[in-house]
Amino acid sequence: MPKFYFQLFDRDGAGTTETAYDFESIEAAKAEARRVLAEMATEGLPAAPLNIMSVELFDESRRPLAEVRLILEEIAKQPR
Repeated sequence: MPKFYFQLFDRDGAGTTETAYDFESIEAAKAEARRVLAEMATEGLPAAPLNIMSVELFDESRRPLAEVRLILEEIAKQPR
């Protein structure tokens, strides 16, 4: 079974997991990255100045495969 690593980026900065996780496919690992990102968002939305949080997925050789991002964007509207 292939092994994958995750790097999390949130309001506190980046953190790489040192533990390899086994998934049946890259699609299963991507689904887990999405689930982790959703869980991170429940603890608080991204904050300025970057307004982003992400989970990056790496293969067992630590080569980047994909990144799932949540970007918070505020759009000002002009009063009428």
